[in-house]
Amino acid sequence: MDVRIFQFNGCNKCFNETILLKGESKYKVEFIQNPRNWKEEKTDVSIITGFLLPENKDALNKIKKNSGKVIAYGNCATTGGVFALANQKGHEVSPLNKIIEDSISINSCLGEIEELKQEIEENGLPKLKNLCIVCGRRKTCDYLDDVKRQIDLEDTETCFNDLGYLCNGFVSKECKERCIDYNAPCRGCKPIIERSGIRMLGMFGTLMGNIEVATEHSEKGATDKLADKDDDVTENLPDIVGNFFRFTLPTSGLPKGRIASSGTLLEDVFTGRLIEELPLISGLLGGDHSISLTLKIIETYEEANNIEISKQTKKYRNDLLKLEDELQKAIQSKNPDQYKKITEEIRKIGGNMNLSNVFFGGFRSQINDKDNFEDYKSHVFDVVEGTYKNGSVEFTIDPIGIVKEIKIKEGLK
Repeated sequence: MDVRIFQFNGCNKCFNETILLKGESKYKVEFIQNPRNWKEEKTDVSIITGFLLPENKDALNKIKKNSGKVIAYGNCATTGGVFALANQKGHEVSPLNKIIEDSISINSCLGEIEELKQEIEENGLPKLKNLCIVCGRRKTCDYLDDVKRQIDLEDTETCFNDLGYLCNGFVSKECKERCIDYNAPCRGCKPIIERSGIRMLGMFGTLMGNIEVATEHSEKGATDKLADKDDDVTENLPDIVGNFFRFTLPTSGLPKGRIASSGTLLEDVFTGRLIEELPLISGLLGGDHSISLTLKIIETYEEANNIEISKQTKKYRNDLLKLEDELQKAIQSKNPDQYKKITEEIRKIGGNMNLSNVFFGGFRSQINDKDNFEDYKSHVFDVVEGTYKNGSVEFTIDPIGIVKEIKIKEGLK
């Protein structure tokens, strides 16, 4: 069976994951990194990875015309993914099914290779459970006393949402990456319903029913008008779009943003996000440089604010950087066995390929059962306004930790 994989824009992690198809003798796999210059050939299956823009329409139509089946693989291609947060600044990142008809979607970040194989062979996707059902934490659905942007990792049994720590598992399917296994809340990369962000916003908004909201009197004397000042909700949820629509902004029904662009599309993804969210975002979109990019962002902030880092934390971080070098060699050689081996090693430390276990000050969960977790356990850190610079990364945050400007020179699109 002829299978061609086309990488369009942005992160190449899903594109790289398809290297594992080469381990199957029944597939004749070809990797195409420049779809615009592709010489049209008939193929059984075409797989689309990366985020899509209006200027990609002609190339996509050529692929569609020559393919028995077209599969959008990973969130960037299926829903716009994390790169579509740039639509707040007027960009037009679009899902594949809004550009061409009759494509198949495999949601997730990272795309799951077993699901891709099932769709290639027309076996259909498995019926997956809601993430809350398989989560080890238990919910009470009690009203919240407050909303938290960071939490300490002592409580491993209570639902993140019940702790006031937003988790999108309520509107998501179970997945391979399972951020929740590493004391990180679900960000909603595998939605179980349409317009999942709206649904999650309603659910979390209900839980916040007892939290004080600033209101002011209207002309008729009622207090149903929101005041023009921050309150407990707005102070703790200053990035509604980034928190609730991280992967699904183009499919949310929300209008395209009118905020002026801050620079490149990549920089527009980061601008407006929260400092504590930067490691996961860079882990999502950094491609085969996600480890070095994430650690550079973290260490830039740590060094400037004298956040103490243990020897064990440094060791594990160095191990990850070495694995990134090995990963790039495996990608270059398109060696499926080597790629699988290296990614499994990365997951042992980073939690998953999105590095959900990597955070400021250490790691979110224990890496080795023989370790003393206290030696490298991350903790709540203080938000400090300022500009932070370290070589190829420079960013500025305001007093509440919102990224106001960022410059990244990592060879990413």
